[in-house]
Amino acid sequence: MRILVVEDSAVYRHLLCDQLSEFQVHAVSDAESALPIVCTGDEAIVLLIDWELPDMSGSELVARIRKSHLKHYVYAIVITAREDKADLVIALDAGADDYLVKPLHEQELRARIRVAFRTLSLHEELIEANARLELLASEDPLTALLNRRALMDAFHREILRARRQRSPLTIVMCDIDSFKQINDRLGHAIGDEVLCAVAHALKSSSRGSDIVARTGGDEFLLVLSDTDAHGGAVVTERVQLFLREKKGLHPSPVPVSLSYGIAEVETDETEEAAASRADAALYAAKQAGRDQYRVAQGTSPNDIPHR
Repeated sequence: MRILVVEDSAVYRHLLCDQLSEFQVHAVSDAESALPIVCTGDEAIVLLIDWELPDMSGSELVARIRKSHLKHYVYAIVITAREDKADLVIALDAGADDYLVKPLHEQELRARIRVAFRTLSLHEELIEANARLELLASEDPLTALLNRRALMDAFHREILRARRQRSPLTIVMCDIDSFKQINDRLGHAIGDEVLCAVAHALKSSSRGSDIVARTGGDEFLLVLSDTDAHGGAVVTERVQLFLREKKGLHPSPVPVSLSYGIAEVETDETEEAAASRADAALYAAKQAGRDQYRVAQGTSPNDIPHR
């Protein structure tokens, strides 16, 4: 964590930097020089701000920083020679976290800095915890793919983007052939290994910009941006080849294959309607013998061969 000293007095700047020499300290003489340092960084910072600055007061600088809604937290300590409690209230109301009166006591200054660092550490831990919770809320815990809730949000955004840019959008719905038999014969532990292997195959066979999700059980959905139905067929064939050759996978105890339903999302079609057409195509692929794909009715172009 860094300390930024904002002090127009060269004497006090030197004194503060000397007293805080054990820390990473940077010093500037005015608020305008401090703002880009604070606002363009991406890590927590402690600000030691003189109340009286040539371009604006320390409390005004704090207020501007708080209005910037930065992702990282700025712990602001206002330093002044004023001892009036009304000034303390002004600084705290502006968003300051602490307040020190000149002349500074070196041990007190260091103690306040340690408090600031502890506060910033707790704040960073809270941000990380919230990020983990957000990830857990959107991720399938077994395969690390998106879960159904996160998928529908992402799918909806892709539909809006495709309409706006007038670009094609295709979905591929698939599930594992005879997955119940795998669980019944070999147990759920092997079934989980198969699910993870399929997730790996789907991720490896699609682009990084594509959406790959586990929608439940042994069912998966791919959302392929800027891709028509022909491109969807290419992706399914790539997955088929990946599973047959077991590229990058440990030897599977059973042969693994998928059946696929491909649907190119139509203009003004909802995600539910497109998913329903893909599901019907998937059912047709199952009925035709599995380990193949079918293209949904209404998908254009409709001259893609069934495989």
